[in-house]
Amino acid sequence: MEKLLEISQKLERLVNENDLVGEFQGIIAEYGIESSDSLKKVFTEKMEKDRDLKIGILGRVKAGKSSFLNAIVFKGQNVLPKAATPMTAALTILEYGNDFEALVDFYSKDEIEDIKSKHQLCKKELVRLEEQKFQEFKERNKAGKSDSDLREMSKKFAINELKTDGTIYAYYEQYEKMLESKINYANLSNEEKIRANSYDELNEKLKDYVGSNGKYMPFTKAISFRLNEEMLKDVKIIDTPGINDPIVSREQRTRELIAECDAVFLVSPCGQFLANEDLRLLNNINKNNGIKEFHIIASQFDNALSYPEIIGNKVFPEAIERAKAPLQRQQQSVFNSKKDEYGEEICRNFLDFEVLYNSGISIEIINNLGNLQDENQMVVFDNLKANYPDFYTSSEQAKSNLEKLSNIENIYKTLEDVRTRKDKIIKERLDELIASKRKALNKYKGEIVNKINNKKNTLLKSDMQKVAQQISDLNSMKSQMINIANDFFEETANILSNKIKKELKSKADILLRGIDDASENSIGSKTEERTRTIDKGRGILFWRSLTGNRYETQYYTVDIKTVNASMIRNQIQEAIININDDISSVYRDQIAGWKTNIRNKLKKELQNKIGNERIEPDIVDSSVDKIITEVSRSLPDGSIDSTLPATLRKSGLILGESECDKFLEAVDDYTMNLKSITNANIKTIVDIVYKVISSSNIGTDLAKTLENDLKDLADKLSSKEQSLARYNSILEQLDQIK
Repeated sequence: MEKLLEISQKLERLVNENDLVGEFQGIIAEYGIESSDSLKKVFTEKMEKDRDLKIGILGRVKAGKSSFLNAIVFKGQNVLPKAATPMTAALTILEYGNDFEALVDFYSKDEIEDIKSKHQLCKKELVRLEEQKFQEFKERNKAGKSDSDLREMSKKFAINELKTDGTIYAYYEQYEKMLESKINYANLSNEEKIRANSYDELNEKLKDYVGSNGKYMPFTKAISFRLNEEMLKDVKIIDTPGINDPIVSREQRTRELIAECDAVFLVSPCGQFLANEDLRLLNNINKNNGIKEFHIIASQFDNALSYPEIIGNKVFPEAIERAKAPLQRQQQSVFNSKKDEYGEEICRNFLDFEVLYNSGISIEIINNLGNLQDENQMVVFDNLKANYPDFYTSSEQAKSNLEKLSNIENIYKTLEDVRTRKDKIIKERLDELIASKRKALNKYKGEIVNKINNKKNTLLKSDMQKVAQQISDLNSMKSQMINIANDFFEETANILSNKIKKELKSKADILLRGIDDASENSIGSKTEERTRTIDKGRGILFWRSLTGNRYETQYYTVDIKTVNASMIRNQIQEAIININDDISSVYRDQIAGWKTNIRNKLKKELQNKIGNERIEPDIVDSSVDKIITEVSRSLPDGSIDSTLPATLRKSGLILGESECDKFLEAVDDYTMNLKSITNANIKTIVDIVYKVISSSNIGTDLAKTLENDLKDLADKLSSKEQSLARYNSILEQLDQIK
């Protein structure tokens, strides 16, 4: 550990003293390089005697993290708010205390000012986009819509476009909520302590800080709970709003806390179990922080028990085992297939731990059994009673089986096991952290060596006369270079956006057609035998009435229309997962290909048109790389968010013409809406890609970068021996850092 800190300090000092920080920002972020002070703080904290075991709870938005924690920590009471968005979710820390209290950490005044300034930038962009779209809609207004309708359409389009580039819009949304609150943040303290005598009271008081309409919600950055709960002794649980948090200051705090964690629980919903976003998150955390103790929670497990193939013979314990099997197969399949990408050791870590299923809503139902008010709780409970009638005949039986469904007992056992192995985990975690940080620092050092060697080689083969001529040539051909670069970027922007649009639409169309096919294939019929009573009359002298033969029971059969709701639901959920995964994958592949392609082709184009003898090729390469990196930072992330509505959360067979038609109509409406959302998002992604690339001022920026790089080279050449000596000194120092 001491050796590692020494290496970190030497590299940090060397980079700072030689003004190389700016050139290595991307690499520093990629390898998770922390400042020496931060690294020392992490190590010091991990060496503290009797410190708490830190457990990180990870998962994407709406994965069921809050329900999971409400179930295991708050016994099913909804203390932590559900369905938070990335813009409003607070970082949450749970630890042991003697009372019921929460410490609310607000954004600092500097952080709020930063949010405000980005809000203003976004507001200007919204106005610009809205006016641009209004003029476009007005020119194409064949339907004769009013200006007010066109304005409304333009506003929605502008918002959707900026939402795709989530970062800047997150600041806009955050500050708008701050304005709506009418609170003067200058009067806010840095933090506020909330005390309560019960969870109900604590929950009520917290609504102002984390409720969707809470007046302090926009200002809440993090909440630390100190609770008199036995399970929190010696443990600190960190519930993260996400690693790809659009609010940068909160994301940084999240990354710092995750780096301190000794064990991680990933919460992944059964319907989208171990999707690409989960895998990227796990790989990033493990690669940069050396965490070996992983547990995976398959949340929202109650959904899996409503599939026909799981229901089977309606025996509840057998259904649970059948529902667990595909999750475990998915775990094995995913991590076995990722060995080349993640490395065998990492995948072995992910495979070592059994998947733990969980249904947080089951504990909520137990708490409210006999007086269910929440619609979602009622739907889940009604489905369980319908699908497993023999196991929900009494309250006591229902409670027992709901506890099995929640799997709380096994989760507690896992947490207890983690707690009992605390010292061993902390020791292993420290060793692994040292190893992973050492590996990252070695890679970082290698990048510095390569950069300095390139600078040295360029200096060796250059001379002042040649560089002076190149600077002169650059000034004379600057407008030509700007035109070449701008034309090239305009052309590639058009090609790229069309390729992305074609690939994404093709993928989305195939996936969405699957929903239509599932709807058609799910329709069937069921023959039922029914009875009816026929009145044959009283008979002569009422003899039928007197003998009891007046009424006769007749048996007949009817064909009833059926719809397999589970089939459709499964197809929709699969389509949503695949749309996100495939669109993200196609988009990233296209962008990565574009970056590689344009680097090579633009360099070649400039060399062909301008000539190698007029500008140093290494300088051109370096300048083009800088510009491509800058442009890439402004591109959207390419993801689409679609969540299944409550109206389609049905399972099993739906019976009857009316009910079937109603459900199928809801499916059609949802599918049309999903198609519209998907196509709108694809268009927005494509438009932003085109706009960012084509309007990036690449030519001017490239010329300016080239000019600065050539002037810097000229400065180095004016004192060539000293510059070479400096480079050699840096390389020697690097060679000594081992």
